[in-house]
Amino acid sequence: MVSRPLWMQVVTGLAVIGVLIALTIANFRFAEQFPGGNDFLGRWMGARFWVRDGISPYDPQVGRASQQLIYGRAVDREAGEDIQDFLYPFPAMVFFAPFGALPYTLARAIWMTILEVSLPILALIGIALADWKPRRAVLVSLLFFSVFWYHGTRAVIVGQFAVIEALLMVGALLAIKRGSDPLAGILLGLSIAKPQMAVLFIPFVLLWAAWARRWPIVVWGVGTITGLLAVSVLLIPDWPVMWLRQLLEYPTYTNIGSPVEILADAFPSMSGVIAVAMGGALTLYLFWEWAKAAGKADRWFQWSAALTIVVTNLVAFRSATTNYVVLLPALCLIFSVLTDRWRAKGNVVVLLAMVALLFGLWGLFLTTIEGNVESPLMYLPVPILTLLGLWWARWWAIRAIRLSQ
Repeated sequence: MVSRPLWMQVVTGLAVIGVLIALTIANFRFAEQFPGGNDFLGRWMGARFWVRDGISPYDPQVGRASQQLIYGRAVDREAGEDIQDFLYPFPAMVFFAPFGALPYTLARAIWMTILEVSLPILALIGIALADWKPRRAVLVSLLFFSVFWYHGTRAVIVGQFAVIEALLMVGALLAIKRGSDPLAGILLGLSIAKPQMAVLFIPFVLLWAAWARRWPIVVWGVGTITGLLAVSVLLIPDWPVMWLRQLLEYPTYTNIGSPVEILADAFPSMSGVIAVAMGGALTLYLFWEWAKAAGKADRWFQWSAALTIVVTNLVAFRSATTNYVVLLPALCLIFSVLTDRWRAKGNVVVLLAMVALLFGLWGLFLTTIEGNVESPLMYLPVPILTLLGLWWARWWAIRAIRLSQ
């Protein structure tokens, strides 16, 4: 492979920097005209209090300060307003602390730029994980889709950390695929920053790695988690208790649960039992797939990892539609099987699927929004469709593996 001349590399680097600066300026103007980014605000405020004043991000005054910025007053709990607690485990401060030293509007603008860049990177990683070689039109459409589909755009506007969490998780999968086991372990360990997204993913990867005797993944993963927890406890000894207190209080001012709970609400008299039964059945099925994946090759592992991520989003005690950006690689896996099986027709189907998701999700949002709150219906289409797509792709992936053996 012939390397590009130095001058071309310099010009390319300067062009990229210029684009990032221009994007950040545009985001800054957007943030000035449209205050918000509430999902980022609570984390920024916690980081600001800790970095600037040495006050714990779990201190009640952090939430009160955020409420003043958003509402100009204390929250109305009966109206379901977010009290803006920090809510994240303290190791997540690795990502938020640098922004605590910046004014909010500038911090939000830079954060939005990071999220906007991360979304197409997620799609590119998904392509690599699936060993997919999409046609140029499909690739360009996918990169556009990754930013402008409902879940991506919403994540950017509200400033959701879920995009970074997704990048950590799928980055670990790519590192495993390429044999960079120490890096995979580090990324896996860092993903404890948003545990509700990785609560099943981390155990699965560690168990698979142990079965495959890829011990560096286990050692670096467990070591990173242990190191982060140890340092965080040294800095704020009581943060686990304060964090758990905020988590327990969270359901008192939020009323949307997991997708299985939303589905179960169709039967009000038995919703609790149905939700537990559905969640339990999906989790047991997932564990069965974990056992089947033990000792299997990369393609089976990648499919099982995608399934783990989808099931997590279906059964987690509290999900968010912004978390669904982590499903982009799973969609890429499904799309790759479509194009492998149906060739030219598969490319057309993939393009139509992206168009349907792009306009369908935005249409559903606009027709079901209640005030400024998204409808529970927004929690259902993507994880359910992705689960069905993975089930369909499973047969093809396993058949391909068996035929190659």
